[in-house]
Amino acid sequence: MEENETLSEREREVLRLVATGASNKEIAQKLFISANTVKVHLRNIFAKIGVASRTEATLYAIREGLIQVGALPADANPSASLPLPESVISPPIERSNRMRLRSLWWVAVAAILLVSAGSLVFATTRTPVQVAASPPAPPRWQEKAPLPTARSGMAATIYENEIYAIGGESTNGVTSAVERYNISADTWSSLTPKPVAVADASAAVILGKIYVPGGRLASGKPTDILEIYDPQHDRWDQGASLPSALSAYAMAVFEGKLYVFGGWDGAKYLDSSFLYDPGQDTWKPISRMSVPRAFATAAVVGGRIYVIGGYDGTNALRLNEEYTPERDNGNNNPWTTRAALPEGRYGAGTAGIAGSMLLVGGLSDKKMAIPPLDYLPQNDRWQVLDSPISSSWVFLSLVPTDTHLYAIGGKLDGVSSPMNLSYQVVYTITIPSVR
Repeated sequence: MEENETLSEREREVLRLVATGASNKEIAQKLFISANTVKVHLRNIFAKIGVASRTEATLYAIREGLIQVGALPADANPSASLPLPESVISPPIERSNRMRLRSLWWVAVAAILLVSAGSLVFATTRTPVQVAASPPAPPRWQEKAPLPTARSGMAATIYENEIYAIGGESTNGVTSAVERYNISADTWSSLTPKPVAVADASAAVILGKIYVPGGRLASGKPTDILEIYDPQHDRWDQGASLPSALSAYAMAVFEGKLYVFGGWDGAKYLDSSFLYDPGQDTWKPISRMSVPRAFATAAVVGGRIYVIGGYDGTNALRLNEEYTPERDNGNNNPWTTRAALPEGRYGAGTAGIAGSMLLVGGLSDKKMAIPPLDYLPQNDRWQVLDSPISSSWVFLSLVPTDTHLYAIGGKLDGVSSPMNLSYQVVYTITIPSVR
């Protein structure tokens, strides 16, 4: 197929391993690359072949002959991410049945149903079955171990299935606390504090290091410092300073580089945008946004960066702008306006997961609680999700895993909170068969 030719050999290797059910960590170990490099390859693969999930990528690999159905290795774990249809993970079958299964490609695709922000994946069979009742799905929002240090406006990110909460503002002011959450154990531990305490900053992982640019100091002024944390050695270093002091910006990582949008420089709200290359340790300006704004939020979905909402000094903004990095070449406008938020909001948390983008918390001009939202780029529309709380929740951090989001910290009705809630985005319902 024409699309398959666009994949590099390394991307084919990654796709083959995805089709065996290998996790990002397992793929990284087998190919001797970092888990973050695996994520970059997956983003590129998904964009090139036009899929939004590991299940769709696996089915694509089968259809294109990159992996043989029924020939999965004995130690493969097809349920490591999203489960596959039964026809994909069944025991080895005869060649005639295998060819017949290829002809049922679209039947397998039709079995994948996307519901709300998550995916319901149903196991299919090749013969009529009686359907047995499945237990109800657990509540999507669940309380987890609270933050040891209640705070808002912190930088947070995930590395090796552990969440790092950095800095922020506690009841005692701006803090340098660094705390790590072990998702599997549901426990927190303290790490080496950040050398420069900041709030209203963001964090992102690139090649095993956590980058935290700028932020608001205890004095109330923004800083231009870039501090880099090494989670393997619990050590802080410095990188090249931002072009200007900056806090309350929106930030995203795309193809191993940092993109920083807008913010506050201590005197005014900004429309500026910057790109940081960690390999060169350099910053450069890129195309500006359409309006100045701070406390916006940004996430990557389908090879695009979405910068959403924000505050312009007077109003909470409904603005939703899509930034396409490869179009920022001096000849094209990389910014495209997309469907506006139902109401203006700022200070929200956002994350891209399962082909959509979720927005939690934030403030509107009415200063009232507003519900979580799910944005579907394919349809360019927003939909309302169930809310875990009825209070106003702002300046929280939203951290995605493969299947869940973790909403952490923030201010509840104006008070710094230790809140830690998980939201199950991707879940499965098993339909057993009675033969």
